[in-house]
Amino acid sequence: MKKYLIFLLLCFFICVCAYAQDSVYSTWDTVEIDTCASAWLIKNFVDKEAQFKFYPKGEIITAGIPFDTPDAELRRTDNMSTFECIMKKFRINDPALKQIGEIIHDVEINYWGKKIKQESEGLNKTIREIIDTSKNNQESLQKSFPVFDSLYEKLKRGAFRLNR
Repeated sequence: MKKYLIFLLLCFFICVCAYAQDSVYSTWDTVEIDTCASAWLIKNFVDKEAQFKFYPKGEIITAGIPFDTPDAELRRTDNMSTFECIMKKFRINDPALKQIGEIIHDVEINYWGKKIKQESEGLNKTIREIIDTSKNNQESLQKSFPVFDSLYEKLKRGAFRLNR
């Protein structure tokens, strides 16, 4: 009976740890607009319990679900930002999020080209200032989330439409 209880407790502990691991999303410590936007998207539309862990750039990620790194499933490609990849993976079809994705695409994928969306440069500048003035990556995320919340709400209400 004692062995059975120990076994059950061990199974419970493993399940709790596995669940907790599922809500950890890990990336490198080189935070940029796509990282912030993707973390916001994950937290608000994929996993409300999401927590974020940062690894030094180039280090192998050993815990959590990797995102926005070259080997991650949820990553930037030559024609899609990490934000867009997450939307595709989780089949998120929200029109306001699609518009945010277009801005992130413009900044990340159309990096050297003339910006297609006039909002791209302003949002990128705002997020860059947040990153540059934050003490750490967690603070960068915390400060950037309200920016994305506000943009999302405005787009959702139709308060403005992005230029096409």
